[in-house]
Amino acid sequence: MSNLTLTSKDGGDFKPHPEGIHPACCVDVMDMGLVETEFQGVKKMVNKVKLVFESEQKTDDGKPCTVSKNFTASLHPKAKLAEFLGKWRGRPVTPGETIDLAKLIGASCTLVISHQQNMSGKTYAAIDAVSKPTRKVTPSGTYDPAATRQRYAEWKAKQAAPVANAASPRTSPQPSPQRGEGGESKSSAATTPPAGDFDPEVGF
Repeated sequence: MSNLTLTSKDGGDFKPHPEGIHPACCVDVMDMGLVETEFQGVKKMVNKVKLVFESEQKTDDGKPCTVSKNFTASLHPKAKLAEFLGKWRGRPVTPGETIDLAKLIGASCTLVISHQQNMSGKTYAAIDAVSKPTRKVTPSGTYDPAATRQRYAEWKAKQAAPVANAASPRTSPQPSPQRGEGGESKSSAATTPPAGDFDPEVGF
C-alpha cells in the first residue's frame, strides 16, 4: 500500500520584509480599480490604490526588499491615505488641497514595519507608520511595475472565476460598478499637482 502521509507546506520560500525602522523610497503607485470591501457587515465597491516601497534591505538573491500598503483612494480628512501622506511629509493634507500621486514615486521616507499573520496563518510585512526621510533612498531600478500589474490582473481573474461559474445562465446580468467617463474608475483621490506648499525634502 502506498504511503499516504502528507506534509503541509507554508506556501513557498517567500520571506516578508524584515521588521523594524527602515529608510525607503516609493517605487510605484498602482490604481487597483474598484475593489469590494466590507465594513460593519456592509459590502461596497471602492476605488483602491497601492503604494509600493523599496528599502535598503536585501532579499536572499540580493535584490532590494519591497513592501506595500493599500488605501481607499480618497483625500478626505479622515481617510487613511490623507493621514499617511500627512505623516510622510510632516504636514497635514489640508481641505481643498490636491496631490498628484505620481509625484510619490521616487520620494524617500522612513517606514516602521511589523510582521502580521493573515487568516490562513501566513506571515506578511505590514507598514505600521511612516515619517519624513532621515536620508535619501534612490530606487534601484529592479522593481517591475508591469509585472506587478500582471500578477494583480491574474489574481482578480482567478477570484472572479468561481463567481462567474456559479452564476445561472438564466440570471440577468448585473449592472457594472459605476464608472467615470471614458470607462475609468471614479476616484476621490486628486491627480493634479498641489497648489500649495511643496516639500523639497520629501518631493510632494
